[in-house]
Amino acid sequence: VLTAIKTASVKKILSELKSIAASDTEADKAKYAEFIAQYNRPLKEGVYGDYANRETLLDLVRFKSTKVEGLTSLADVKARMQPDQKALYYITGGSDSMLRNSPLLEIYKKKDIEVLLLDDDIDEIVFSNVDKYGDIDLKSVNKSTPDELKDDSAPEQAAEKAEALKPLLERIKATLGDAVKEVRASARLADSPSVIVSDEDEPSARMRQMMRAMGQKEIPEPTPTLEINPDHEIIQKLLAHPDDARVADAAWLLFDQALLLEGVPLKDPSLFVQRLNRVLN
Repeated sequence: VLTAIKTASVKKILSELKSIAASDTEADKAKYAEFIAQYNRPLKEGVYGDYANRETLLDLVRFKSTKVEGLTSLADVKARMQPDQKALYYITGGSDSMLRNSPLLEIYKKKDIEVLLLDDDIDEIVFSNVDKYGDIDLKSVNKSTPDELKDDSAPEQAAEKAEALKPLLERIKATLGDAVKEVRASARLADSPSVIVSDEDEPSARMRQMMRAMGQKEIPEPTPTLEINPDHEIIQKLLAHPDDARVADAAWLLFDQALLLEGVPLKDPSLFVQRLNRVLN
C-alpha cells in the first residue's frame, strides 16, 4: 500500500511541476524559475536514480546552453535543432567559462549547432547513463566526432592533407608513446592546435577523477586520443621542420595543454615547465 501511495504521489507531483513548467503565464514562469534555482540538482539526481520517471524528469530539468542566456529545456533545444542535425549534444568537464571556451566546441560553433553546457559536478555521472531524449540521441562532444560533423566538401584535398600530415603524426605518437592511444588529424578544431578525446565506451578523464574522489581505487586507465589541427600555425611550422629537435617538446606541450583544457592535472608539472622554457628560449 505504501509503495502504491509513493508511486502515485511522485507521479502527481511531477505532473503538477510539468504543468507549471509548460505554462506561458509570467507568474508561472517566475514560479518555475524560482523552483529550478533550488531544485534543479535534485531533479538531475532523479534522472539518475528514478528510471520509471526519467522522461518526465528530463522535461523538468533546465540546462545552460551555447545559444541562450540563462537556462533552457531539452524540448526547446530540440525545437532549435538544425534541419540535418541527428542528435542533441552536450559537454561536461569543468566550470561554465572552461566549457564555453573548450576547443571541443569549435566545430559546433562553426556549424551553428547548439551544445548544452553541463557544469554541475554531478552532470558527468548523471548523463553518462542517458543516451536518448525521446527519439533523439543525446551525445557527448567529449567523445569521438559524429560523422554528420565531418566536412566532406573536398575529399581529395582532405586526403592530400592527411597524407602530408602522416609523418608528423607518427613522430608525435612515437614521442608520446603509451601516453596516448592514437594521434590523428582533427575534424573538430578550428582555432586550437590540439585536443584530447575519449572513445564512446570509455569514461572521460574528468569522470575518472570523480570516481577516484569517491573512493573507487581500481579504475581502468584508458589512454586518450590526441587530435591535432592540421591547419593551425603551430602544426604547419612543425610540418616545415619535422626533424627539428624541438618537435619532441612541442608534442608533449600539445598533449599537456589539451589535458589542462580538460581540467586534468598534469602528472609532472616540473617537466611541463622545463619543456615550455626550452621552447620559449
